Amino acid sequence: MSEHAETKTPESFERFLSLFRTSTVGIIATGVPTHAMHGHFIADGNLGAGKTTHGDGRPRVLAYADPEAALRNFGPRFNAGLPGEVLLRMAATDPRCEGVLVNSAIREISLIISKSTAQSLLTQ
Repeated sequence: MSEHAETKTPESFERFLSLFRTSTVGIIATGVPTHAMHGHFIADGNLGAGKTTHGDGRPRVLAYADPEAALRNFGPRFNAGLPGEVLLRMAATDPRCEGVLVNSAIREISLIISKSTAQSLLTQ
């Protein structure tokens, strides 16, 4: 993420997207999870990811890269974790969403993954 923020090259964005897809990212979970066996929780159809309109006023899913580092550096700003791939699918299919805003865990920077980028990644 930091590399792309500095270089802004297509290659650095591709590396960021590749890492994002395979990583667990922090989210602000909305709705109520249902208790499952062994102390686990499952979504009951009402669980979702919080959105933000930060920047340009367009609604995007709010994500936090590297949740463990984000907790150490910025404190508890999220309450759940999801694979980036799942978050991309949510952003790509939600008609009221314009993409994902990913906050860095080590610097106060963020990157946007547009809805069209999320959709194209899911069709690859």
